[in-house]
Amino acid sequence: MGSSNDKPTAQEGFSPAGVINRRDFLNGMAVTLAGSVLMQGNAVMALGSDTAVADDLAVASDLTNKVAQSYYPPTRTGMRGSHKGSFEVAHALAWRGEKPSQVQDLDEEYDLVVVGGGISGLACAYLYQQQAGAGKKVLILDNHDDFGGHAKRNEFNVDGRTLLGFGGSINLEQDYFSDNVHTLLKDLGVDLEALENAVDSDFVLANSSGDLGYFLNAQTYGSNRILHNPWRQIWLAQGDYGEAVKTLGLAMPQQEKLLALISGERDLLDDLSLLKKRKYLSTTDYASFLRERAGLEASTIALFEPIMQAIYGCGAECLSVAEALALGSPGLKSLGWIGSLANSLLSGSAADIRTPMFPDGNASIARLLVRKLIPTVAAGDSMHDIAAAQFDYAQLDQPTNQNRIRLNSTAVNCVHSDNGERLQVTYVNADEAYRIRAKHCILACYNALIPHLCPELPEAQKRQLGYGSKTPLVYCNVLVRNGAALDRAPTTQCACPDSFFALVSKAPPVRLGTYNGTNAGGDQRLLFMNHVPTPRAETGQNIKDVYRLARHSLYTTPFATFEDEIKQQLNAMFGAYGFDAYRDVAAITVNRWSHGYAYEYMDLHDPEWPKGQAPHEIARTRKGRISIANSDSEAHAYLHAAIDAAWRAVDEQVKFG
Repeated sequence: MGSSNDKPTAQEGFSPAGVINRRDFLNGMAVTLAGSVLMQGNAVMALGSDTAVADDLAVASDLTNKVAQSYYPPTRTGMRGSHKGSFEVAHALAWRGEKPSQVQDLDEEYDLVVVGGGISGLACAYLYQQQAGAGKKVLILDNHDDFGGHAKRNEFNVDGRTLLGFGGSINLEQDYFSDNVHTLLKDLGVDLEALENAVDSDFVLANSSGDLGYFLNAQTYGSNRILHNPWRQIWLAQGDYGEAVKTLGLAMPQQEKLLALISGERDLLDDLSLLKKRKYLSTTDYASFLRERAGLEASTIALFEPIMQAIYGCGAECLSVAEALALGSPGLKSLGWIGSLANSLLSGSAADIRTPMFPDGNASIARLLVRKLIPTVAAGDSMHDIAAAQFDYAQLDQPTNQNRIRLNSTAVNCVHSDNGERLQVTYVNADEAYRIRAKHCILACYNALIPHLCPELPEAQKRQLGYGSKTPLVYCNVLVRNGAALDRAPTTQCACPDSFFALVSKAPPVRLGTYNGTNAGGDQRLLFMNHVPTPRAETGQNIKDVYRLARHSLYTTPFATFEDEIKQQLNAMFGAYGFDAYRDVAAITVNRWSHGYAYEYMDLHDPEWPKGQAPHEIARTRKGRISIANSDSEAHAYLHAAIDAAWRAVDEQVKFG
């Protein structure tokens, strides 16, 4: 965006909650000059108080302030997310076991050091200040050049107007909030009802009954065209689905078979008993079901995959039939009376889904947390002013702060010292390694990195930390001119089967405070484009295998490739309406997340474990003064899971004393 995987299983049947509980799609060698200057200033501050050092400090502080005034990562375009400078040190540690040969000890000690400045890490710092008592010193280390983790803000300023997009974590799955999550968001001033009303009702990423069309490309479907029909309802046999299916232009045999699948012309599993039918649904992949039982071809099956790709990061061959149907894919009515009943329940559940969102996605939650931790970073005191708030990054790591955020800093070691009474935390910034002391540490980074940071952990725990594989994905925001051409298209919100970008949408049309994210006020528009690099799973490959292949391919895909694919697809989609991407694209931000969504257990790829024995539960075990908090530790890729993890980890350390 729950402390467990809530996807429906065969035992649970076809709960309509399955479609509600979707992924939050819908997770340094070349650091910046500013980060380098900031860190050098910190190092000088820690070395002493003699006159020479004081003189150096004055010079460094002056330079830091001048550079930091222009240091504003949200407006950076090009390759973002896992950007150059953010991953090299961690890869050297994890892949080759490389650690710094020389480390400089800083005269810095904190009550709590948090490794990772995403939602979990920021929430840990905030909750620790509330629960551990006044006056605690907290440092957050993050390897990126911006805070927020996957909750990234993409900001474009054009003709005196600001347009915002999300670079990662998107919306708030409020139906699954725990009391703790509600408490934290209330403390931050988040009014969920007002936020719900702030977004246009037709926006598909905030409203499951929103306006999602189809773009069918010429290579697979014969011609480039956009089809504007209520496809989510059509797949559930609502409305005049017969006429809508005809507009797809499928060959007549495929059209007839698709209509039979949707309408439930016959029970496609009538040869199975109810018990065997339930087992089939959780042990058979959806692609095989459609191919072998419904007679559909690959190009027809691809019609249902964009939502699967956005939510699970894979195609129909990796999802069980039950998982695919829970997303609203067609076929429920072709499973006999129980399927028809489930189809009715699923059809009626859409109106109950509530996923309010900020104009920059969950980056606003990160910004609200940072402003609480460091009030001097920005003016304002409510969610209504957070979108337009001007953040001063120079305030993040001031020595007078009670809470400090140190960017461009990759942690490489965390071990107990002083007979277990303290911790030593080592990190790398600008090719230099520094060591600080802490009474407590919460690791709010990726699970897979933690075994390399903490050699003290038991081997069994290390193995479980490496069990999952995060889902790779790419979120692009594209600033375009000639919005009038886009307005002439049937819709700008499309599922795009068998295309490089699986989903294309307008940026969040949210009105909040002085920020207006609708189309009013100019011809510039911001488009969101979602690419899922996961290849087709071959025989013998599980989902983690294809995630890893996708991750490695992302690191070798240059920005120019994304730029070319963006322009080609936008021309194919909107060229007929007067849009020319080579003329009208003004800026591109590619948010590359090689380690994206937290790994969630899936029917076809994971067994069921007894309560307390699942890999994520073993992996998050506290080790003395070290706790773990991230969405990985909940096996749940949602913002509320990250916050729940923070509550747990802070509680562990406060009780530890």
